[in-house]
Amino acid sequence: MDKHNDERYYQFTLDVLKALHLNATTFFDDLAQDAPYEVQIYVWMDKLYKQGKSADEAIELIHRVRRFYIL
Repeated sequence: MDKHNDERYYQFTLDVLKALHLNATTFFDDLAQDAPYEVQIYVWMDKLYKQGKSADEAIELIHRVRRFYIL
């Protein structure tokens, strides 16, 4: 799978970012600069996508993990 050409991958990513209230343009700019928060969110999204999770499942899991790290 070449995820750069995978429209489903991009839609998944955009759906998750929207649910996390993150602007996609700003997110990817920060990701390109290796911003730690954006890199971590991207790693989680990529891993969940590869596991076959739906965007809704990924959103729920990322919300849980973020709360865990905040506490």
